[in-house]
Amino acid sequence: MPSNKSTIVGSFTAVAPTVLAKAHIELEPAHARRVALPSLSAGDVITINTRNTCYRMQVLDGSKRRVSITGGLLFPNSTEVEVIGASDDAGVRDGFVVEGLQLELSTPRGPILTSMVVTLSVDTDTTLPDHP
Repeated sequence: MPSNKSTIVGSFTAVAPTVLAKAHIELEPAHARRVALPSLSAGDVITINTRNTCYRMQVLDGSKRRVSITGGLLFPNSTEVEVIGASDDAGVRDGFVVEGLQLELSTPRGPILTSMVVTLSVDTDTTLPDHP
């Protein structure tokens, strides 16, 4: 049976090369992987590896950017949060997760800014009717 794992890839040319250089990441901005939460369906899973932690986010409502997140010291148990977006010195890309940028979350304990996202992948939930 084929794997349901896929990686959402897109060009994100607005990623500043200086941000990547400061972080010592060898990644061309045109090749940065990104995913827009509103484009995902309930049940889809995003795996995010930051410089310090691996997070697993299950989409609860993509249009509202609501996910259940686990991982690291901050989320040892599944916690419902809102994904604010990908963040850097230039601002926040609302609803996006982007390699080379930090991820900003709104949690019950207040805002969280992760370390820089190094890799991300998306597993689609093929058991739902809107996934062929």
